[in-house]
Amino acid sequence: MASLGTKGLPVRLAPLVGREHEVRDVLSALGRSRLLTLTGPGGTGKTRLALAAAAAAETSFAAGIGWIELTSVGDPGVVAQEVARRLGVPDSPGLDAAAATAEHVGDSPALIVLDNCEHVAGAVAELAEKLLTTCGALSIMATSREVLGVEGERNWPVPPLSLPEAGVVPTVPGLAEFDAVRLFEQRAQLTAPSFRLSEGNAAAVVQVCQRLDGLPLAIELAAARMRILSVGQLAERLDDVFGVLAGGNRMAPLRHQAMRATLDWSHDLLDADERAVFRRLAVFAGGFTLAAAEQVAAAPGLEPGQMLELLARLADKSLVRVEHSGAGARYQLLHIVREYARERLAAAGEEEQARQAHLACFARLVEGVAPQIERGADGLAELEHELDVLDAERPNLQGAIQFARSRHDAVAALRIAGPLGRYAYLRGHYHEVRQWLDTAVSATGETPAGLRAAALLGSGRLAHLQCDYVPAVRRLEAALRLFRDLEDSSGIAGALQVLGSVAREQGRYAQSLELHAESLATAEAAGDRWAAASAHNYLGFALWLQCEWERAAEECTTALTGLRELGDAEGIVWSLISLGVIARYRGEDARAADLLAESRSLAERIGFREGIGWSLEQLGLLALGREEQTAAGLLSRSLAIHHELHDRWRACSVLEDLAALALADGRAAEATALLATAEALRTDIGTIIAPCERGLHDNTLAGAHAALGADEFAAAWERGLTQPADDVIADLAELRRDEGVGQAGGADHAGGTVAGQTRRARARAGDAAGGSAVAAGGTLRIRGLGAATVHRGEVAVTAADWGYSKPRELLFLLVTSGPLTKEQVGVALWPDLATDRLANALHSALRGVRRALGDPGWVTYTDGRYAFNAEREHDYDVRTFEQSLAAARRARPAAAALPDLQRAVAAYGGDFLAGMAAGEWAEVRRDELARSFESALLAVGRLHVAAGKFQPAVAAFRRAVAHEPLNEVAHRELMMSWARLGETARAVRHYQELAELLRDRVGVPPAAETTALYRQLGGDQ
Repeated sequence: MASLGTKGLPVRLAPLVGREHEVRDVLSALGRSRLLTLTGPGGTGKTRLALAAAAAAETSFAAGIGWIELTSVGDPGVVAQEVARRLGVPDSPGLDAAAATAEHVGDSPALIVLDNCEHVAGAVAELAEKLLTTCGALSIMATSREVLGVEGERNWPVPPLSLPEAGVVPTVPGLAEFDAVRLFEQRAQLTAPSFRLSEGNAAAVVQVCQRLDGLPLAIELAAARMRILSVGQLAERLDDVFGVLAGGNRMAPLRHQAMRATLDWSHDLLDADERAVFRRLAVFAGGFTLAAAEQVAAAPGLEPGQMLELLARLADKSLVRVEHSGAGARYQLLHIVREYARERLAAAGEEEQARQAHLACFARLVEGVAPQIERGADGLAELEHELDVLDAERPNLQGAIQFARSRHDAVAALRIAGPLGRYAYLRGHYHEVRQWLDTAVSATGETPAGLRAAALLGSGRLAHLQCDYVPAVRRLEAALRLFRDLEDSSGIAGALQVLGSVAREQGRYAQSLELHAESLATAEAAGDRWAAASAHNYLGFALWLQCEWERAAEECTTALTGLRELGDAEGIVWSLISLGVIARYRGEDARAADLLAESRSLAERIGFREGIGWSLEQLGLLALGREEQTAAGLLSRSLAIHHELHDRWRACSVLEDLAALALADGRAAEATALLATAEALRTDIGTIIAPCERGLHDNTLAGAHAALGADEFAAAWERGLTQPADDVIADLAELRRDEGVGQAGGADHAGGTVAGQTRRARARAGDAAGGSAVAAGGTLRIRGLGAATVHRGEVAVTAADWGYSKPRELLFLLVTSGPLTKEQVGVALWPDLATDRLANALHSALRGVRRALGDPGWVTYTDGRYAFNAEREHDYDVRTFEQSLAAARRARPAAAALPDLQRAVAAYGGDFLAGMAAGEWAEVRRDELARSFESALLAVGRLHVAAGKFQPAVAAFRRAVAHEPLNEVAHRELMMSWARLGETARAVRHYQELAELLRDRVGVPPAAETTALYRQLGGDQ
C-alpha cells in the first residue's frame, strides 16, 4: 500500500519536557501489544507523550504513521469516516468506511494514533477491533481517559510528571531531576523571560508543582500566570486553584485553556450514577477503601453492591487512582480532582449529607476495630491488621472528629476518639490521639456517661504515658467516678490499673499495689480474664521495682499464662519484659536474654514502641554487665524511643544506665552530668529512683565522685543540672560505639561532658565559618513563647527572609532541642519523607536559616550533628524561662527561689510558637513548657502564702487558673487565699463557678478535697 495519507505528525511549538523514561516504556509496550491505550486524567499529558512516542517509532513502521485527532468529532457514527478521510482512504463503492480503511492499510506495517477518544470510546473500540483483526501488521495507539475495552488491548496509565516528595525542597541543581519543576521553569520563561530557579524561589516552585499533583496542563496554566504574579504569590493563591488555572494558550482547545474546563470535560462524560459517586468521594482524606466508599458514596437510588463497578468505571476514566498493597486496595483522588469533586458536591447540596455519612462510617469503623485492639484481637496477625487499619485511616478519623466538633456533635466525636487510647499506646501516637480525646471530652452537648468515661480513661492513660501526672490523675479519677456510677466493672478495673501505674511511677508503691489489687479483685468478681491477667502483670511490675523478686515472678508468670491463652500480644510483651528483668537481677543472664529477645521480637512485630524501648534497655544492661560493645547502641536506641514517646520516667533510668556505661569507659565527668540530668528530670516530673535501680545509681555516683574529687564532681553535677535534658538526650540518643563515641581513654576531668565538648567544638567551627561571635547587625533575639519572632538587632526577620516555612521551623527546633543528627531532624520536620530525600530537604532548609540570619556561623555541624551556636551572643526567651526554673530548683532555702520563679513567669509570653505551623515536636514542647509554667505559677503563689502575702498569691493562682481551667489544685489554692484575705463569699462563689465548669467540660463534680474546702468555708449553709 502507499504511505498513510496524513500530513505527518503534528508539530508542537513548545518542546516536550522530560518523559524520556516514559517514551521508552511506551515504545516497549507498543512492541508487545498491537493496541496500546494511554490513559490518565485530563491534563496529564497523554497527547504529548503519544506524539513523542510516535515520532520515536517512525522507523519501525514502513507504511507510515497516521495521526487522527478526535476531539472535534461529536458524533460516534462518523468516527470511521473521519479516520478514513484523515488517512486518505479512497472512496470504495460497496464498502463501509471501516472496511475501506482495512483494505487501504492491508498487511503493511503501519501505526495509527487515535488521540482523545474518551467521548467516542465505543465507536473507536469497534473500529479498532475491525482494523486489527483484518490488518495483521497494523498497530494502534490511542489516548483516552478510559480504556477502549477491546480484546488484547494494553492499558498504559500516564503518570504525572516527577516531583520531589512532600516536604522536600532539593538544591537548585537537584531540582533539574524533576520534570514538573523543569516544565514550570520553561513555561514560566515564556511569559517572564527573566525567571530562573533560585534558592529564593525554589521552595515556592516545588510547592506549586506538588499542589498541582505534577499534572502538565495544570503546571502550564499556573506558569502562564507568571506574567502578573510572582511564584510566591502564585503559591499563596492556589487555595483558589480553579480561579488561578485559567487563561492558557488561546489556540488550544477550550478544555485545555482552564483546568476547570478540563475536568468539566471528564465530568460531562460520566453518567448520573458515576457523577453522584464521584462528588461524594470528595469527603475522604488520605484515601479510602471499597467498604468505606460503599457506606459514604452510595447516593440515593444506589445500592452499596453497585459501588465496586462504579469505582472501577471511575478508575477506568482516570478520576480515581488505585493503590495496591498487602492490606488490599485503597483508592484516592488527585488533589486537584478532589477539589473539583468538592465543588460539585457543594453545588449539588449534598455536602452535609456526605460528611454525615463519612462521620458515621468512621465511627462504626472505630467501634468495630478498637475493641479487638483493646483485648489483643484474634491472634497476632489480626492485631497487626487492625492497628494498620487505624494507621491508614488517621486522616479520615481526624477529619471526622473535626466535622463532629464543627456540628457540636459531642456524641459522634466521643464514639470515634473515645476507644482509640490503646491504639495510640501501641503505635506511639500519644500526643495526637490525646488531643482528639480532650477535644471530644470538652465538646459541648449532652453525652452518655459511658462514652465520656471511656474518653477520660483514654486521655488519662496517654497523659500518664507522657509523665503528665497531674492531668492524668484528674482525668482518671473523673473516669473512675463515672464508671462506678455506671457499675461498669471493666471500666473500673481499667481506671484503677492506670491510677496504680501513676502511683508506681511517682514512687508511691504501697498505694500502687493497693490500686492494682483492687483492679484485680474487680476483674475477678466480674469474671473478666483479660483484666485479671493484666492486673497480675502490673502487680508484678510494682513488686519487682521494690526488689520483691519471688512475689513478682509469681504474679508475672500467672499473667503470662493467662495472656498467652488470651493471645494478648502487648500483655505478653510486658510479662516477658518483667520476667526478663527479674532473671537479670537474679543473675540468670541466659534466661533473661531469651525472655528479652522474645519480648523485643514480638514488640517489633506489632509496632509496640514502648515495648521495644524497654526490651532494648534491658538487653543493653545485660550487655553492660558482660562488658559487651553492643551496650551503647542498645541503650542509646532505647533512649531515643522513650524520648520520642515523651516517656520521661523511663528516660531517667536509661540516662542512669548510660552514666554507668560512661563511668565504665573512664568518662567520670560525663557520668556525673548524666546522673544530675536524670535527677533534674525526676524532680520536674515528681518521681524517685526505684529501689531496684538504687544500687546501680549509688555505685555510679560513688565511682564518679572518687574519680573526680569534690570540686570537679560539683562542677560536672552543676553542668548536668543546668543543661536541658533534651540537649543531653539529643547528644546521646544515637550514640554508637562504632562511631568512636564513648571509647575508653581515661577520665575526662578537664573536658567536661561529651555534650559540652561537642557544643564547644561547634562554637569554634561556627566562629571560624562566620567570623565574630556577635551576629552582624546586633544581638540575635529569638522569641518562642507567644508569637514566634526573630530579630537581628532591631531588624525583624520576615517571611521573605525565610523564603518558606521550614527554615524558620528548623531554627526553632535547633535552638530549642540542642544538637541533632540528620535523622532526628527528619523525624521532627519531615516524618513522612523517604531517607534518600531527606538530605536535600535538610540542606535547603539550612541554607534558608543561614541566609535569613545573615551569617552561616549560627548553625554548625560537628560530629554528625547540627546545632544552634549558643556560644554566640543571643537572647532566647525559652532558655531564659528554663534557666530561671533550674535556678529556682537549686535555691536554698525554698523562699530564695521566688525571684527566679518570677523571672521565669515574666519570660513566659504565651504558648510555645503560638500561631506558627510546626510539627508534632513543637506540640510536645508546647505542652511541656505550658506545664512548667503552670507549676511555676503555683510555686509563686505558695511562696507568697508562706510569706503572708495573700494579694500577690491570689494574682498568681488566678493566672494559673486562667492558664489551665481544669487544675483543681490551683482553684483550691485560690479559694484559700481569698478566704485568708477575708473574701470568703468570693471563695464560695468561685467553687460554684468551678463546679459548673467541670460539669460542662468533663461531666464530673469537683474532687472531694475541693468540696470539703467549700463546706469548711460555709458553702453548704
